[in-house]
Order: sequence, then structure tokens, then C-alpha cells
Amino acid sequence: MRKNVLLLAAICLFYGGATAQTPFKKGSSVPEGAIVAYALPSSVIEIQVEAVHELFTAGPYARYAQKYLGMTAEMENRETFRLKSIALRTIVEADASQVYALEIKEKNASVNFLTLSAEGLIAMLTPTDAQETAFRLAVTEQGKFNDAGAEPNIGRDRVTLYKSVQTSAGYEKVPVQQNQLIEKNPERRAEEAANFLFNLRKKRVELISGETESSWNSDGLRAALEEIKRLEEEYLSLFLGKTTTGLQSAVFHVTPDAGLAKQLYVAFRFSGTQGLLPASNVAGRPITLELTPEKKTAELPANNFQSNDKRSPRIAYRLPDTVQVRINDGQTNLLQTRLLIYQFGQIMSIPANLKIK
Repeated sequence: MRKNVLLLAAICLFYGGATAQTPFKKGSSVPEGAIVAYALPSSVIEIQVEAVHELFTAGPYARYAQKYLGMTAEMENRETFRLKSIALRTIVEADASQVYALEIKEKNASVNFLTLSAEGLIAMLTPTDAQETAFRLAVTEQGKFNDAGAEPNIGRDRVTLYKSVQTSAGYEKVPVQQNQLIEKNPERRAEEAANFLFNLRKKRVELISGETESSWNSDGLRAALEEIKRLEEEYLSLFLGKTTTGLQSAVFHVTPDAGLAKQLYVAFRFSGTQGLLPASNVAGRPITLELTPEKKTAELPANNFQSNDKRSPRIAYRLPDTVQVRINDGQTNLLQTRLLIYQFGQIMSIPANLKIK
């Protein structure tokens, strides 16, 4: 109702000036004294999508989790995506197939006509900012592990060396025991990390049960337990790995074509390993947009606009129709709502010389 009032209020500014308009087709010449004034509006459906990006990094001691912790751990890195949210809105832009050349004999009429266009009921033929598909992927750093360890990385091993000793019978090899510093292998470090984990858990039980010689106030005990929890999670991740998350977002646009018998469009595509993809990328499964016009404007009078009627020039305008909109992932419905879409509405007209007091 509000839009119709604005339309009538704006069109009343044309009274007193003889005007005429004709549909303007590509390649045709513009009548002398006319301007390519306006195009009827069309609706573009903007689809705003967000997906959660998860990156799992296997722990360096994953292969030893079962042996030292009795737990099963993933040993391969993986990257996954899952849909989080979908939002719809419509953007009004000019319909290039419904452009009209308007002949104006009153100078002030063109200025008044621009006022009408500014209300969005009749869109000027100007570029829209809703054309590009935009992607945004939050930076997700790969999980980093820090095995500071409670034991040094260098260990002492007792080895047996032999040296030659001269005897009455000649030279003989005599064993000599020596300690050597060697770098610990991953399994030994995993064993030490597991032992440290069990010591942390034992210490936590002692603190909670009070089986400790140290006295703690409530704040100190809370801080100690939080630090034990942090260390436990850090050391546990050496075996079970880490998962970091980010957010991927994208904006897609679909321009409905009312002339299609089946109103089904591929809005975008989605891959569990690549995330949000444009409709043209067949690497992902299609997420479809299904439209069902309610045809509420179908019972309105047919368009009475006559381009050759010089006695009573008229201004064409378009009323939108209500459309049921569904976003589907295969047989699963992700979103259902109702939108006003101009393309499915009725083209009407009103006398250019209408005067409203």
C-alpha cells in the first residue's frame, strides 16, 4: 500500500505536460526530444552463506596412543567444511528487457520523473552493485604442537666398547662400559609424554582429595587445577591431534526468469572438502533455489498500456508478486521463506496526466 501511494504521489507531478512513451528495443533509435528514461524493476535474489572450516592436524605421537594411553588416535590430517547459515534478501535492479523511451515536452517533468525513480518502483537503467560473487575465508592456522617435556631430549645410554690390550698372548679386545649422550627417538619421547600425563592426573587427584603436604587456599587451588588441565590438554593433543576452525562466507546472486516453466536454479555448490563453490564449479554438489509464485497479481487487469496512444499517454510500472522460496540440499530443505519478486508480477500503467489533489 505504501509503495502504491508513493507511486501515485510521484506520478502526479507529470500533470500539465503532454508526454508519450514507447518501449525501447536494442538497436532502435531514440525519438527526437525523448530520453531513455527508465526500465521496469526486476528482483535479484542475494544468497548469503556461511560455512565452518575445520582443519585437523594429527599429533606427532598418534601411532603410540594405543600403546601408551590405550586410546585410538587419527593419524592423517584432514580438512572439512559444513554449512552453518543461509540468509536471503532481494535487490532491485533494472530489467533490460523492459526499457522505455519517454518523450517529455515539459522541462520540469524529467526532474519529477527522477523523483519517481528514486522510490525504487521504477528503476533507472544504472549498474547495480549486486553482480559479483564474493568469497571470504578466515585464516585457519594449522595446529602447532609444543612438546616441551619434563625430561631433556638428550638421554644417557650405557654402551659397550672394546679396546685392544697387549697381553703375553698378543693383543686382545677387552669390553669397556661407557655412558653416551644420544638424542631420544619419537617413541621414547612419546613414552615420557604419556608418563607425564599420568603424573599430572595423579597430582590432580591428590590436590582434590587433599592428600598433599602443601596447603592451598581456594584461589591457589583453582589456579593449580586450571594449569594442570591446560598441561593435560596440551600433552594429550600430542597423541590425539588438534582441530582448528575458521569461517568461510560467500554471497551468490540468482536472477529469476519468469519465462521458465520450471523455476529451479542452482544457487551455488558445496563440497565437504572445498567448501562453498559457485554454481559453475561441478566439484561440489548443487544447492538449489526453488521458486513457487503465488500469482496474487494474476487477477489484476491486464496491461492497458498502448505505445501508439498519443491522446492519453501512460506510464508503465510493475507490481511484484509474492513467491515461495526454498533452498534445498538434495532432498533436505535448508531454508523456506516468502519474497516479493518483480518478474512474476503484473505490468500495469497509469495515465501520465493524472492529477491528485
